[in-house]
Amino acid sequence: MERKTRTRPATSAERLAARMLGKPEPEEIELEATPSAQLHAARLTAPRESAKPKGMQTGDWYAIRALGGEAPDPAA
Repeated sequence: MERKTRTRPATSAERLAARMLGKPEPEEIELEATPSAQLHAARLTAPRESAKPKGMQTGDWYAIRALGGEAPDPAA
């Protein structure tokens, strides 16, 4: 993803913290920002994780969900 640098004015807390640390007071603060359209696109194209644990049969998983989270009785 592409990251852009944006600036904003320094807050009074940031200026006070700089004074307390003996550093020069910042006029502007640089922030790295990713456009929201890129974040949404990445979220939509990312593979979804399965709710079913690995190694569990699909039929067993649906049976457990249908019973409210309880494991079915083993077949005799």
